[in-house]
Amino acid sequence: MNQLSYQIGSSVFSNDHEVRVLIDGDDVLGPDYLGLDPVDFLEFVKPDKVGLMLVGRCDCGCIGCCDVFADVTLADHQVTWKLSGQTYQFEISAYKSTLSAIAFDHSWEDINRRVERILTERIQIDDRWAKDDVHFNWVSTRCSRHQLTYSFTISGEQVTFATGWDSQTEADAIAAHDRLFLKKFTKK
Repeated sequence: MNQLSYQIGSSVFSNDHEVRVLIDGDDVLGPDYLGLDPVDFLEFVKPDKVGLMLVGRCDCGCIGCCDVFADVTLADHQVTWKLSGQTYQFEISAYKSTLSAIAFDHSWEDINRRVERILTERIQIDDRWAKDDVHFNWVSTRCSRHQLTYSFTISGEQVTFATGWDSQTEADAIAAHDRLFLKKFTKK
């Protein structure tokens, strides 16, 4: 059986991070492709997913441009990936354990990515903004320095807004976020 593992590191070119898929210690994406940003990885790579599963992206950093897919099949005791002309087989419990662990691996986060995760989690449980025609897309610390930038889709249109923060502490980011959400989403 093959062994699946991963490495998470920064991707300077795409201004994010990337999960590099390793099989038997070898990087299967090679030098021509980027791994998925951890947030995207968690969205696309699921322990129980079968069929085509996105595992890499073009070196331009965009999903949808020269993507890398593994064709995944599950059996009772093993998972098979067909990827780049190779076939890999994994013991199912080790496979699921490795992929599940990524969701709890925050070791790669700098203050910016930690704040993005924390604020995303806060937004997902905050029902002040929840309406049928309003959908949260993302929050980023990477659009502008010392700024939290939010993207929502409201009535089918993308709306972005921002607020400042000190770029140093989670507490300041949370306080700025709470002030902004109180102002933007409190009913009058």
